[in-house]
Amino acid sequence: MSQRTKKVGSTGWMGPRYGIRIRRRVVEIDRVKRAASACPRCSTVSLHRVASGIYECRRCGTRFASNAYAFAAPPAITRTEKVGAGNA
Repeated sequence: MSQRTKKVGSTGWMGPRYGIRIRRRVVEIDRVKRAASACPRCSTVSLHRVASGIYECRRCGTRFASNAYAFAAPPAITRTEKVGAGNA
């Protein structure tokens, strides 16, 4: 990263336009978007964003659907058994 965009990051092209709040939000979204996440299947930190809401593990090749910018692991699948009086 060049010295000119140390503070503003990927929003350096915007210059003084659009306001500082919006530019800071965009910088934060970009940082979260580019960060690697842990794969829920193989537990390695090799998950990357392929498209909006689609993430792929570089190690095992599994694809996941999640939030648009930040990966959120899917909830664990649990099974509940019903205990009824008719099962005697």
